[in-house]
Amino acid sequence: MKSRGKKTGRIMAGLGMGILMGLVIPSIPGNWPLAGTGSRAWAEEGPTPGRDILVFVDESGSTGRQFNVYRRAILDRIVPGLRPGDRLRVAPIVDDTSLVSNFMAEGSLPARPSFDSFSDNEIDYKKKVKKEKAQNDQIRETLLATLTKKLAKPGKSKYTDLFGAAQMGAQLFSSDHRRPVLVFLSDMQEDRGRFRFRDMKWDNGDLKRVQTAYGFPDLKNVCVYVIGTRAPSMEKTQKMREFWTAYFKESGADVRSSHMGSMLANWPPPSDCGKPRYVPRAKESWLQKIRKQL
Repeated sequence: MKSRGKKTGRIMAGLGMGILMGLVIPSIPGNWPLAGTGSRAWAEEGPTPGRDILVFVDESGSTGRQFNVYRRAILDRIVPGLRPGDRLRVAPIVDDTSLVSNFMAEGSLPARPSFDSFSDNEIDYKKKVKKEKAQNDQIRETLLATLTKKLAKPGKSKYTDLFGAAQMGAQLFSSDHRRPVLVFLSDMQEDRGRFRFRDMKWDNGDLKRVQTAYGFPDLKNVCVYVIGTRAPSMEKTQKMREFWTAYFKESGADVRSSHMGSMLANWPPPSDCGKPRYVPRAKESWLQKIRKQL
């Protein structure tokens, strides 16, 4: 009987709050959208997860004039396209990528502040947004200045350690609420140790050899771009693209034919490419809790 009484009390309390909300809600200004009216309620508005963008730039001497394509991809597309909540890290591909200890540039943009129309002051919120925009603009400018200087000339590495870069990428993408995006700006001519561009056939046999020697990196849920794949002939270039597509798919990555090209044309990444490796449990607002009671 006691448990039934408690349950009845909760229902009556919920109904009471429902009547109260019915009296309060009509008094809210009409320009404040409410849930169920076709627009998202401000009371539920919060920061959306950003993107964790990791870019590897080929610093080997074989890139030649193609290096300018890499520069333009970063300076004209990636950095200007950074949004609130995004993080950008740029690393070189060199003789032995495992020895790379510093990024060429890195920066994180503050997320857009959340807003609850039932508890937050709109004027204060607009001030926070203005401050966030100013901070993000400054971070973009700093990244552009740093990378313009670092990418002024092609690198002089003798060899290209692409498999090492992919393994490093897997390690750098830890459990994070951001959406991971991996970009390779390279001619993709592996040239280190037993795996050399001129000796590879770029088929399943090479893929098995790579698996035996290195294994595949853990790139599950990572959105991958490969820009700049190039060989002396169109036939070999196509084989290389097929090889790297298969390699990244075996690694669990989300790599698409539209993301394998000579230039970074399909940017920014579509919202369905890549998923956060860690999804925090959403907190319920007091309004959502009342709805459950009703």
